[in-house]
Amino acid sequence: MPGIPPDAPVRLDAQVFLDAHPAHPTAVIARLTGSHYRTAQALLTAHGFDSLDEHTMVLARIDREEPHWAQKATHALHAEGITAEITPGLQEAIDEEWPWITYPDPRPSHDEIRERTDQAQKIHDAIRDGRLVIHAHAHADTGRDTVAVGT
Repeated sequence: MPGIPPDAPVRLDAQVFLDAHPAHPTAVIARLTGSHYRTAQALLTAHGFDSLDEHTMVLARIDREEPHWAQKATHALHAEGITAEITPGLQEAIDEEWPWITYPDPRPSHDEIRERTDQAQKIHDAIRDGRLVIHAHAHADTGRDTVAVGT
């Protein structure tokens, strides 16, 4: 009698359906179903999604790169044995490359920009969640940089 191969991924009864948010064009909405939806919920939270209700989450970022980060979350869901489906409209947004014409550095790659904006997103989230409080800010001696003091 054939059994399950020992290296076969365990499939959880959890499904995530990802789509572009209907009211906010760059945001991504995730709808969770299945008896193990809380596992998917925890994984999406670790990837920047916030809960709207028990079965709905949203990813909204300051860098407008939600489709990119939603795809990364989808890969993580699949790795944990969770079914994740992306709508064709969201897949189109994932596949689209944005021009970065006004970025101040000389021709950084998209990955370099995403790394920098992800750092900014983490600071934004820490302020939003009350983990970081900014006490003061000022312009540095360079005249173009702003510095802040926070705890």
